[in-house]
Amino acid sequence: MNHLKIIGTAGLFVMSCAAQANDKELWAHIEALYSKIGTLQTQINSIPQGAPGPMGPAGPKGERGPAGTYTAGEGISISNGEIKTTLTHHIGEEYNGGIIFWVDKTGQHGLIASKTDLNNNEGIQWRNGESGNKVTNARADGIYAGESNTKLIIAQQTIDNQSGTFAALLAANYRVLGDGITPCPNPTTESPTCYGGWYLPSAYELTLLHNNLQRQGISTFAPDYYWSSTESGVGEAWLQNFSTGELTASGKANTLGHVRAVSRF
Repeated sequence: MNHLKIIGTAGLFVMSCAAQANDKELWAHIEALYSKIGTLQTQINSIPQGAPGPMGPAGPKGERGPAGTYTAGEGISISNGEIKTTLTHHIGEEYNGGIIFWVDKTGQHGLIASKTDLNNNEGIQWRNGESGNKVTNARADGIYAGESNTKLIIAQQTIDNQSGTFAALLAANYRVLGDGITPCPNPTTESPTCYGGWYLPSAYELTLLHNNLQRQGISTFAPDYYWSSTESGVGEAWLQNFSTGELTASGKANTLGHVRAVSRF
């Protein structure tokens, strides 16, 4: 309040001086007034700031915003706040005693090939000796078709001779431990795990095996013919040349083809 009085008095002082003095004196009074005002401003600025007052009450709570969303990546699912991951497989992966050579679009199912040729890497007949000179109706082709073909072949080829050995039976009797090399013990025990369920691949499955494993250098094959389970006629079945990739029909009896067993998962 005293500072305001000083400023007011100074203003009256200037007005009084202006009425009585000439210009020179007037400007001298004005300069003196500015000096007093500057001193007064310095004094005002030097006054210490008081302590802050108490915080006011909190305002009302706002409305709840929209819930956030999650984007699940490949192989991940989110349901009711629970996050789950799905195991997927890939070509070339060692799995269930063999090597994966085909997977479906989910990555959870596919085909496995044995790591080595059966019959000590030696060729074998498709039919079961002379008694096997017959149609087996194993004409299916495509993914998983070799499984049904193998069952048909064995059923027809063992009607007259139950003691022979031939390509489809060799594949169906294949059993191996998880390393893909060691044969299962006989009789089979609970541990270690023994993998069975193998079969002679269809012509299409054999082509996939050739393209995805042999041509990619993932597994080693003989530069020779391999049997498929797909029958061509009474006396012939389909083979594939793993040197050239060519599929050809050849005699069930007079051709000794290699056998690479496959299984599904």
